[in-house]
Amino acid sequence: MVNVKPKAAQKIKKIENKTSKVKQINKKNKANKLKISNLQTSQKIVPTKVVKQAPVAEEIKKEASPKKAAKYVMPTESVTGDVVDSCLEALLHVIVNQDKNKNAIFDDEKPVFAEIRCIKIQNTRGNVRFVLPHSTVATTGEVCLVVPDVKKGRKHDHEPTIDRWQDILRKAGVTSVKTILPVRQLRVEYDQYELKRRLLTQHDFIMVDTRVLNHVSHILGKMFFKKHNMLIPVRINEEKNVKRSIEAGLRTVILRLSEGETSMVTVGHTAMPSDKLKDNIISLVQQLATKFPGGEANIRSISIKLPLSISLPLYLTLRSSSTVKPPKLTQKRPKHYNVLEDELSTIPGKTVRVAPDGSVQLKKIKKAPVASEVEEVEDIEDSGSDEEEQEESEVESEANDD
Repeated sequence: MVNVKPKAAQKIKKIENKTSKVKQINKKNKANKLKISNLQTSQKIVPTKVVKQAPVAEEIKKEASPKKAAKYVMPTESVTGDVVDSCLEALLHVIVNQDKNKNAIFDDEKPVFAEIRCIKIQNTRGNVRFVLPHSTVATTGEVCLVVPDVKKGRKHDHEPTIDRWQDILRKAGVTSVKTILPVRQLRVEYDQYELKRRLLTQHDFIMVDTRVLNHVSHILGKMFFKKHNMLIPVRINEEKNVKRSIEAGLRTVILRLSEGETSMVTVGHTAMPSDKLKDNIISLVQQLATKFPGGEANIRSISIKLPLSISLPLYLTLRSSSTVKPPKLTQKRPKHYNVLEDELSTIPGKTVRVAPDGSVQLKKIKKAPVASEVEEVEDIEDSGSDEEEQEESEVESEANDD
């Protein structure tokens, strides 16, 4: 018999207990694994990889395929007679009748506007002129014609010019013009702001002879450019077709392009027949294709409305702005349009450009190379050429010695 110390016996018991615990844990793990395998075989679990791989591949192929380019319809194709008729029925028979019921005392003719919204704004402000098939002046509207003086100067009276133009219009058979206003009378009698405002409120339509258009616009100021159909230019020849030129002026409307996206132009009034309004709207849309900055591709929406009503859409597109080039508005200039340019003494290194319309532009002067720098460059080039010649001569002398 082997004698074992008590401490060693305790250590042996501890080791045996640990080994027994490890064996029990291993048995439990094996039992759990067997249960999981039995469940999988009983339920017949299908591997998910095979089921999900096919649709994922199809989705990737669909996303990778190139998208077809969207085709957008232009306003000239979209705005048809049926669309205009439906909008005019809603505007004239619903909105106008509601206004009449609210204001039964006042039954005035209200102007009808076409609201145009662009995708990209043009580079400068400007005006676009349209000639419509029918006149946009109301039946009760006052028409004024600004004409040049027979004799220029403040000392001469303006009554002879009024009598002369009244005779010209009477012989031509023009009855729509109610007042004739010479330039001399405009300068003398309408020199204050209140008088100019009264002239604006008294007349619904002001036509100006193209020969005095610049003078008249300078005298009256920017107040007359805020209202629609004001200061319409007319080219009048006293000897030929005065009536035709006056009628063309009454059918002329001006679209004033500002710094915003939306701009409005008069198309007619509520007392006009719906057929004439329809003709004016369709002709306006057709002319926008060539006269609007950026073309008809730059038009986001076209709608018609009254001064205080909801706008009824005729055309709307979701064309992205990336497909439209930045529009530029080119204006016709007279033959003697000269721009003066000179250096500025107050701001060194810049030149100033002054146009006949009063616009001023500052530009930087392009710095020319200094004479000393040019001489240094030439000296370097000359020295380089001399060194090359010396090397070539040395090579030739060595070849001759050999």
